[in-house]
Amino acid sequence: METRFIDLHIHPAMKPLGKSFGRTPGLNNPDRSRKDSLWYYDPPTLPDKVLNVALTFTKFRQSDFTSLAKGGAQVVFASLCGMEKGFVMNKAGTRLIGDALADLVTGIGKERIDYIQQMPDYFTDLEREYQFYKQLDGHRVKFDGCWHQYRLVSNFQEIEALQEGPDKTIAVILSIEGGHVFDCGLGMMGRKADEQTVLANVDRVKQWDAPLFFMGLTHHFGNELVGHARSLSGLVSKVCSQREGMNEGFTDLGWKVLRKLLDNTQGRRVLIDLKHMSLKARNEYYQFLETKYPDENIPLLVSHGAVTGLKSAAEPVEGGFLNSGNFQDKDINFYDDELIRIGRSGGLFGIQFDERRLGNKQEVKESGRNISRRRMLFKKAGLIWNQIQHIAEVLDRNNQFAWGVQCIGSDNDGMVNPLNGYWTAEEMPLLDSYLEKHAYNFMTSPDSGHLMSFNKLTADEIVERFMRGNAWEFLKRNF
Repeated sequence: METRFIDLHIHPAMKPLGKSFGRTPGLNNPDRSRKDSLWYYDPPTLPDKVLNVALTFTKFRQSDFTSLAKGGAQVVFASLCGMEKGFVMNKAGTRLIGDALADLVTGIGKERIDYIQQMPDYFTDLEREYQFYKQLDGHRVKFDGCWHQYRLVSNFQEIEALQEGPDKTIAVILSIEGGHVFDCGLGMMGRKADEQTVLANVDRVKQWDAPLFFMGLTHHFGNELVGHARSLSGLVSKVCSQREGMNEGFTDLGWKVLRKLLDNTQGRRVLIDLKHMSLKARNEYYQFLETKYPDENIPLLVSHGAVTGLKSAAEPVEGGFLNSGNFQDKDINFYDDELIRIGRSGGLFGIQFDERRLGNKQEVKESGRNISRRRMLFKKAGLIWNQIQHIAEVLDRNNQFAWGVQCIGSDNDGMVNPLNGYWTAEEMPLLDSYLEKHAYNFMTSPDSGHLMSFNKLTADEIVERFMRGNAWEFLKRNF
């Protein structure tokens, strides 16, 4: 039986849109053998894997629609992000060395890098990426003996209807990562945000034919709206400065953008993705919802995150759970008190498939010390399972259903350092099988004895919820 999955956060267009600048900028090639097509299949070669293991750079494609189809994707959330200038206008300069480094990190091509360096605004680029998806909406391609397509969807009923068609169809829902796309955070171009322009661009996005479901208000760099958490590491952090706006809260303009996104009197509400927001901004947002929407339960959502394993920022100690001490405690990750909020709101927590987020250095190092491929796959899947289990134990201790918020939020093609062996979306069925081994081991051991009776599910039920079920039910309630 085919494994179906839903991924809350991927970037399929980042590389093919970038490559289109070498031919016709912004043209999504219907020929799936071309690099400027969303269907271009580029699984990792041995040198690709060696480069990734050695330097954490991911040059191959992870979420092209061919890999998604081969892996069993049912619904994917395509994140439009508008590459920030901070990646391509860095300490290495904007000429040969700087461009070569930016291309090594992003894989988008020199022509695309040159364009981002020179472009005067972000919103034009956002609309180009939106049109890139629309161009092949419903375009049919044939491989592995079947016809395949993707369709941009507007509501849950359309997703259900696609399951009955003759083709294998992937439903695509749009999200945005970073409020800079509304034309702010352009200090490198000597520009300050114009409030009227920014708010008008929010209105334009809310009127798209393919509706925006959720968005993150900030990404890696200052954007004059909301403070961001530190997110870069290694070589990239040495050449790209995140200092401006880091760890700050909402600005006056940021509050206005937030209110406009949440407003559902003129156009549908856009939910807010907590990922990349600074801890200060996250706490401000929680307080805002409690004050301004006391009679509404607006779901909290993390599209691609991980846990700190600590009780709260105010009390940064471990809660005494079974896998305490295995996590990365940086505040780009989420505290236990935040997990409780997400659970109570009926929200979702997409777990990111990035080794740099999933565990502390020792835990990640131990997961790679395996000669046996099977042992490696088991240990790498364990990094994901640790996240699933910790969230479950936190929710269970607080009298909540333990297995209802966790889902996939891989961040594939978002410059992640993937789990070795689970390189692309094509390996999702493999991940499913190894996660079930971890779930079985936990649920059949004395360690699960403390769980409340309503949280004692079977291993296959837990994994199906993570792979597909929780996101499906969330869409049924909210889309």
